[in-house]
Amino acid sequence: MITYIPDFLPNPAEVFNALWSELDWERRGLTPRREYYANDIDVPYTYGTGQFARTYENKPWHPLMREIQAKLSNHTGTAFEACFLNGYEDQSDSLQWHADDSPEMDDDRPIGIISLGAAREIWFCPQNDKTDVTKLKLASGSLCLMPPGMQDTHFHRIPKAGFICAERVSLTFRGFKAT
Repeated sequence: MITYIPDFLPNPAEVFNALWSELDWERRGLTPRREYYANDIDVPYTYGTGQFARTYENKPWHPLMREIQAKLSNHTGTAFEACFLNGYEDQSDSLQWHADDSPEMDDDRPIGIISLGAAREIWFCPQNDKTDVTKLKLASGSLCLMPPGMQDTHFHRIPKAGFICAERVSLTFRGFKAT
């Protein structure tokens, strides 16, 4: 099901520091995290529906993001056109239960999450049973690879941490379908 590689990146502190300080992050309203979106296909991306819908304009790829994109593509044999980054400032920043199931995202490809900075847990559960939770602690420099089709059957989240923690960046690489 999920593949976890704890030391996927050899230089996570260097990458974290560059992305944390050099990207033009957004923090929209009460969203409990920073966000940044880049895509090889230059189109906006709308996440969510109704009052929760948010549209992200394509931003420039940082050279380190490109290096990670290439490494991940070489590792998986899969192209990843889109990268959505979340920046967690402390233990109170989070991401609620969701599936990366927007119609623009290619469900026939895996989704790769690269974690940098403070170690945080990611939780997974079947969409029909939020009490059946699997927890995985994501170390800095790690890769969490969700298989194709998982977004149809499972939710995932980054809960608030129950301890004081420093900043964290996650890079979520996805296949994107041109419309």
